[in-house]
Amino acid sequence: MPVVVTFDLRGASSVDRNRIQCMFERFGWQGLGGSSYRYPRLGADQPVEDWFNHVIPALMLFRTYVVKRNHALTKFTLDANSSAGFDPSTAYGSLPTDGLGLVLYDPTRPSFGEQRLRDWVEGIDFPY
Repeated sequence: MPVVVTFDLRGASSVDRNRIQCMFERFGWQGLGGSSYRYPRLGADQPVEDWFNHVIPALMLFRTYVVKRNHALTKFTLDANSSAGFDPSTAYGSLPTDGLGLVLYDPTRPSFGEQRLRDWVEGIDFPY
């Protein structure tokens, strides 16, 4: 079942929009046009959505972008009809992984570097 995010940013340049697109695509999301993305991509053969490694990090990175770049986020929706989980006895689902073990996908335009993305995921720290 898909997860769809849509948003509108005021003041974002085409370079910024290309980075956002590449960021979502590297996490396995598909651009639907404009500022709309879907996970998983249409036709993906996945028994369960990988929220730990593809959905949550993409949303965290988008949030970080909005806060850091200080562009006006004028609209945002997140729609999900999803099922996710992990059960080692059935090899169902995926555990959270570090930046090195993260499965990433080839973007349409390589505007957000793979190594920077891995480094960012690796650098997320628990504050206590």
